[in-house]
Amino acid sequence: MKKIFLFLIILFFCGCQNKVVKDYKKPITIPEERDEEHIEEPIYIDDNPIKIAFYRNNNGTYKRVDKFSSHGDKLKEIGVFSIILSNEESMNGSIKKLYNDISSTIPNFSNYKIGFNIKFTLIDDRVVDVNVFKPVDYVSYGFGPYLYAWIYDDINANGWHSHIEEKDFNDSTIMSSIKLMWGNNFDEIKSDIELTVFTYDSDDFDESGNYRGISKFTTIIERS
Repeated sequence: MKKIFLFLIILFFCGCQNKVVKDYKKPITIPEERDEEHIEEPIYIDDNPIKIAFYRNNNGTYKRVDKFSSHGDKLKEIGVFSIILSNEESMNGSIKKLYNDISSTIPNFSNYKIGFNIKFTLIDDRVVDVNVFKPVDYVSYGFGPYLYAWIYDDINANGWHSHIEEKDFNDSTIMSSIKLMWGNNFDEIKSDIELTVFTYDSDDFDESGNYRGISKFTTIIERS
């Protein structure tokens, strides 16, 4: 009887030990963090020194245009906006002379080009937001039939001249003024028009194609 009782005691302790071993959980080992090379995107810094703005001729003096009002009517000209490499309130002299005189004082000026952006909101809340870098961008009427645009090279021209056409556009073309006209569906525009001019080089646009530089100027065009 004692042997049976001793056997039961030994069996009981063995069973407990097995249960303890079975239920035992090993501590979780957290692997050491590996030092991996941290690669950062290069920080964008715009050191473009060019000042720029839209101007309109007022009795022989070019006045900067911060805001402009135009009566809306189908195929009615809004106005011609000239570009001067300045942000002064007024400038005297011809567009060609002002451009050549100022550009000659800007280091590495030939590295930069001139572009435009036209932005407005329609009555159905769609936003028209178009960059213009060459004639094909406005000939395709990305913002028509609400608004039409023509761009001119007043720097290389002599006397009367027409707008720039794609076939004549090249590396020496200078987009120095822009003319806007109300389109047939102009009344579908519910917002003011933001007309922006900017100078840029190769890294002045983000991944979405938006200009991110500092050399820019926006004129607000209101419909009266």
